[in-house]
Parts: sequence; C-alpha cells; structure tokens
Amino acid sequence: MLNDYVRIPYANGSSFATQFLYREFRAHGHDVTVVGPSDPLARPEDLPERYVLLKSLPLRIHPGLRMPLPSAPELRRVAAQRFDLVLGQTGSELAELGVWLRATQHVPFVAVNTLHLRSAYNVVLPDFLAHRKDVTDLFEARVLPSLERHAAQVYNRSDGLIVLCHGLARFWRERGVSTPIHVVPRSVDPKIFATTRGADPFIALEQSPARSQRLLVVCRHTREKSVDRLLRIFAEHVLPRAPHATLTLVGDGPEHDNLKALAVQLGVQQSTFFPGEYPVTEMARFYRAADLFLYASLSETYGQVVSEALWCGLPAVAFADDMGVSDQIEHGVTGALVRPGPDHAVRDREFGATVLRLLENPRERRALAERAHERTRARVHPAGVIARYYDVFESARGECQRTVDDRINSPLAPAAAIARWAALQSLFLGLGCLRAPAQINRHGRKQPNWSQLET
Repeated sequence: MLNDYVRIPYANGSSFATQFLYREFRAHGHDVTVVGPSDPLARPEDLPERYVLLKSLPLRIHPGLRMPLPSAPELRRVAAQRFDLVLGQTGSELAELGVWLRATQHVPFVAVNTLHLRSAYNVVLPDFLAHRKDVTDLFEARVLPSLERHAAQVYNRSDGLIVLCHGLARFWRERGVSTPIHVVPRSVDPKIFATTRGADPFIALEQSPARSQRLLVVCRHTREKSVDRLLRIFAEHVLPRAPHATLTLVGDGPEHDNLKALAVQLGVQQSTFFPGEYPVTEMARFYRAADLFLYASLSETYGQVVSEALWCGLPAVAFADDMGVSDQIEHGVTGALVRPGPDHAVRDREFGATVLRLLENPRERRALAERAHERTRARVHPAGVIARYYDVFESARGECQRTVDDRINSPLAPAAAIARWAALQSLFLGLGCLRAPAQINRHGRKQPNWSQLET
C-alpha cells in the first residue's frame, strides 16, 4: 500500500482509510507493507509492522506532510519485496512507484483517487494571490487541465482506478481515463464508531446549564472546506432565529485562526466553539451528542466525516457537490442537500432555512437519524467494502496479464515514471514555499497508530 503518511500526524481521511484497509487485509491473512515517506519524527510505535520508507523532503506549507523522492537504493529495496499487488492510496506522485513496479515486475497496480485538485489547488496560494482573478484564471485555464491530464495518464498506466463516488467516475472518464474505474466507498470502522461510551463533549464547551441546539462540523480548517461560508450562514440565517443554537467546529489547519477571527467579526464568537482536532477514536462522542451535522465543502472525493456522522445517527445538511457528499446523503431520507449556486446568497438562505426547519422539528430529525444509521451501516459495512476491494483486485490481475505485451514493448516506461515522479514532486515542493507554514493539530492530540485497533 502506497500512502502519503507512514506516521499519521493529524486527522486525515485518506490515511484513516489506509489504516482501516491495513487492519482488514491483515485480518484476512495477508502480509501488508506500507510504502511512504520517511519522517524524522516517527517513533517505532508510530509505524506499521511492515514498511519501506523513502527519502523525503517536508512540504513547507503543511507541517507533517513530506514528499517522497525516488532514489536507486530505495527502488531496489521496494523491488526486493516482490509484491503481489500494489494499492496506491496516495494523492501525490508516489503513484508513479506503482507505475514503475507494474512496468518492471508486472505487478498489478490499483490507483485510488484521493484528491480533487480543482477544488484544493488554492491552498498553496498566499492570501494576496488567492483572491486575484488573473491568478485563479491562469490555474483554471492552464495549470489544472495540465495536471488533470497528467493524473489521467497515470491512472491509464494502472490496472484499475478506484474512485469513492459516482461523480468522480464521470469526471475521470471525461478526462480520458480508459482503464477500468470502480466505485468503492470508504467504510466506517465499528471498532471506533459503535461505542456509546464517553462523556458529552459539548458540556465543557458550552459552560451553560441549558442545553443548546448543537450544530457540528468536522473537517480540516483549510480554504477548500468553505468553513467561512458556513460561519456566515450561521451568523446571518440561523442564529438570529435560533438564539440557543451553537456551532462547534472540530478540526485544525491553516485557516483555524482566520476562522476564529471571522467568528468575532460576525459577532458569533459566544455561540461558536473551536476545540481543535481530536483523535478519530473520540469522534463518536461528538456525533452522538449533536443535533445536526453541517457541511459546506465542495472539494470532497468522499468526505469520510459525513459517513461517520450518518453512521452514528446524526442527520446532515450539506451542499450538493455531485461528488462524495452527494453520494452519501439521501435528500429527505438521511439528511438534506442544498444546491451551492449559482446565486450564493439565495442558496445560503436556503441552507439556513433548512437548518432552522430541522432544529424546530425534533420528530423529523429523529426519523432522519434512524434512517441515516440504518442505511449507512448497510452501505459501508466493512465486509461489503472489503469484498468489493477483492473484486477490484481480481479485475486488476486480469488487466495486468492482458497488457503484458504493451509493457514489454515500452522499454523506456520505467525510466519515464521515475523522471515524472522526481520532476513533479520537486515542483510541488517549490509551490509549498509560496505560503507560510500552517499550524496543524496545535493541541498535539495523537491519532491511533497502525496496530492500535487490531483485535
């Protein structure tokens, strides 16, 4: 398994999914090796049982994230493992390692799309560039199409692409992906979310004898999550009519301080709480004690927190993204979806009105909660998700065997994969210097390691 983190320094849906798959495949009797970037802060207990660490450099903007780079000794170490299959759970050029192994050893390679660049690219831009139309136009017209074409070419050098929602299957088909595409959602791990133990986490935040109407959002505090839009909706359309409502924003990231300042600017600081990031093992307490889950992000390849909330019986109100979130919330059944545009002011009022209606109708919320738990449990049950992975692996083995001659007739393909890997990782390292380093997980709450939840 290729992953962008071998030590998990902060909450990250892709890495949690990789840890889940690591545990499940090991429980099914497989030897699982995690291949990813070296990390000078990693201690032995932070690492999986089997791993290969690649030389890496830190991405300056994002502490904890390191960019692995190819080197001849480490490529030999990886090749010596003689893997039977490679699963590329990565949003970086590390995927080219899977291409290289497929080209040199004919190892089936399954790629996983974990990043929607079109929504997330502006994270690297400093404030004075992020809001300039000429800069965003350049990215939209030139940079993003080029990067998407490159990603499609990487996927076409694999034996199958896993996407997490149907919208992204359409997206990548439109961009020229011809390799088999499989839609496989992420699972919710019952070992974590079936628990009902733990104190109500809102009591310490609210510091009030009267229980509030609790709105919850869980995500990284980065631009692409649109948390600022959610704060404005809360201030303008919810709090004036529901003065006992509170909005709790669990998470951390480069926009954390800006969001707290925005809450003050909007005059809602007494009703908004920023408790920071929590270990995933503590999140069920938040989901079970809240009244509604809110989500404004339009950048989700999946949006694992939405599944977690629904699995815990917390109905959700979100913007319809035609991607990961829209695949999870059934409008009027497990929650509500609101179109995000084109008129933001109109849609923001609609979002706020939907929140108010559900806050004022506990019976409707209870019905949504029951269906959310029941349907999500069936949709993302571990046994079903793992069975779908095995189907993908069988398909990939057949595809790899079918295309052996193509690889034999492309002797320069391995060197080309390594060259692309080195060049683009270097480009991203440079882009990471455009903006000041972010604060990530400032409370230092530790996420579970690879084996902590194994039984």
